[in-house]
Amino acid sequence: MRRPAALLSVTVAVGVSLIAPAPAATADTATTEVVCQDLTAFPEYIRHLFLSPDTPTVVENFDEHPENLSCYEWSGSAPATITYTVSYVMNGIDHPDGYTGVLTMGHGFGLQTPMPGYYYRASFTLQP
Repeated sequence: MRRPAALLSVTVAVGVSLIAPAPAATADTATTEVVCQDLTAFPEYIRHLFLSPDTPTVVENFDEHPENLSCYEWSGSAPATITYTVSYVMNGIDHPDGYTGVLTMGHGFGLQTPMPGYYYRASFTLQP
């Protein structure tokens, strides 16, 4: 029982923090997070996608074949306007006749299962 107190006194004496420092964020590296999940029965998170001025476009394949894919901008991220394109892929061939639109804070999209053998490919682009 005395070891934790001894460890604490040693770390204080040496000047080592037991708490990891929080990541430093600056105003010019604002990050917007898009959450995509399968809402079939219970929310099952599939992807967390991060867009920033350094990484303005993210393309994701949803090979998990979600029955009800829903993507939206997470409310805790930097507000932004994000355009998206969703297409279907089968045997490596992209069928770009899917859906396009705009994600904004609180607004996303939901799609039902594509035909068997297909999976979703979604592209998200941060707008300036």
